[in-house]
Amino acid sequence: MPIDDIRQFTEELEKAGQLKRIKTEVDTNLEIAEILRRVSYTNGPAILFENAKGYEIPVLGNAFGSIKRLEIGLETAEFSEIGQRIADMTKMEIPAGIFNKIRKLPELSKMSESFPKLEKSGPVTEIVNESPSFDKIPILKSWPKDAGKFITFGLVATKHPETGVRNLGVYRIQIIDSTHALMHWQKHKRGAAHYDISKEKDKKIDAAIIIGGEPATVFSAIAPVPEGLDKYLFAGITRKKGIRTVKCKTVDLEVPANAEMVLEGYVDSTDIRNEGPFGDH
Repeated sequence: MPIDDIRQFTEELEKAGQLKRIKTEVDTNLEIAEILRRVSYTNGPAILFENAKGYEIPVLGNAFGSIKRLEIGLETAEFSEIGQRIADMTKMEIPAGIFNKIRKLPELSKMSESFPKLEKSGPVTEIVNESPSFDKIPILKSWPKDAGKFITFGLVATKHPETGVRNLGVYRIQIIDSTHALMHWQKHKRGAAHYDISKEKDKKIDAAIIIGGEPATVFSAIAPVPEGLDKYLFAGITRKKGIRTVKCKTVDLEVPANAEMVLEGYVDSTDIRNEGPFGDH
């Protein structure tokens, strides 16, 4: 059975000797990032910081930092198989509105078990914060000269304003204050394309930041998939079983039901600011 959430993934890493728990108090201001750099540079294990200073939420790092951990997360040692699926789909003529026209694609109709399943509720809906704040989340500051804290591995969910095809992307997010952040999506990224289409009609585009998704969903966010292919469908194809999704509370988007956390909001095309500095790799 595929791994359903990040907690199960953590358990599997621990069973395989691929995870180290740190119970000592550590600081999200520079300290955690420095430890993770040293660990990753020496091919060390995934690290679960259980006691981030000032926060109740643990921090998981370096979880995908080795081939072994990728094999555990995606439950395969044949990454070429996934790559071949990507290549095969790239050759397909994917129509807009894929869910309405799926029967026109015999190759994809065989993948019905991989389709996402919309549900009324899930683990991510168990706690809803009506007054959210970035201050409550252990977001890291990585380098001394950084402009501040950055969310560096949030999965940003948007959807095409015309076709409704959903996208996930990993974009750098700089925290400005308790309720505002900068979304850095480069012009060639799909989230930016959705934004460009939306701003012709409206000044804002709905966006959701997913933190702590299961491995196949994380993989789908960074994988190069054919234009028009729904990223949630691709996650299901990767894990050979459709992911569970739920509706957001305040924006018109669906998100993985088993995510640890979802931040709902929007990107405003009238509010453009300079980013950084940020110590990029």
